[in-house]
Amino acid sequence: MIQESVNHKNHILLSSDHWHVLRARWTGRASGTPLYVRAIVSEHDDKASAVKAGHELVSSFQSEMEGRTPDTRDKALVRRPGYRSLKISRTAEGHRA
Repeated sequence: MIQESVNHKNHILLSSDHWHVLRARWTGRASGTPLYVRAIVSEHDDKASAVKAGHELVSSFQSEMEGRTPDTRDKALVRRPGYRSLKISRTAEGHRA
């Protein structure tokens, strides 16, 4: 089940109790800090099916990304159950521990 919550800084978080695929869309803002808006596009029972769906998602929007620099391209992210992602972020990938 997809859930939205708020963290201690009042930023919206996205989460799911299944493996899930997020699409991080670049906002297209040329001035200031560019932002990515993330949305969960699918949920899966296992990692393998989530990874496959992530690859298919990238293939579906790859032609739209032609001509963009790597830092302004949309990204597909595969996340484990319970992983909380910011809905709006300065980077597509997020923090790596």
